[in-house]
Amino acid sequence: MLHTSLNQAVLSEIFTHLRNGNIKSCQRLGFSEEELNEIQQLSADEVFDIENSHLSFAKISINHEVFWKIIALAKNNTQERRIIARALMLGASIEMLHTYFGLTSSEVSAQRKLLGIEEKEGRKPLANDELQTTIWHLWKQHKTEITDIYTLAGLETLMLIAEETGTDLTVIWKLISQW
Repeated sequence: MLHTSLNQAVLSEIFTHLRNGNIKSCQRLGFSEEELNEIQQLSADEVFDIENSHLSFAKISINHEVFWKIIALAKNNTQERRIIARALMLGASIEMLHTYFGLTSSEVSAQRKLLGIEEKEGRKPLANDELQTTIWHLWKQHKTEITDIYTLAGLETLMLIAEETGTDLTVIWKLISQW
């Protein structure tokens, strides 16, 4: 089964590169010009037979260093998507998500739609004096843990304050940004 899948994958890649004129890409995979010419001449039945052969003409080599880097990157991306979703659920604005993650308005809108969040038109209501005082005390309590609100640690602190107060995250961000 692995031989079949590997043969199919390699041939598919080769045909794609050949159709796009990327002969050097095929050669980097280890094929000679003679082999590439022969592959181009294969009939559909011959391609089928090669793809379904119990013998594999290619071998897999694992670059373990790159593998673990890709795994780490995938985990970081997953964590970032979770943070973005949480921030959106707490009322993060397009401007805020652009500042922290570089997201565009269409990316934020798409994420809101996927999360089932309907954003109200217009400006967010401002915090009254009592709420500002509460936010100030929470900010002072957590402020020692972070040096910059424009980091992920800073965003985490803002989200904690939003959760503790039930206040829109963007309102908290704009308020604390002024302090």
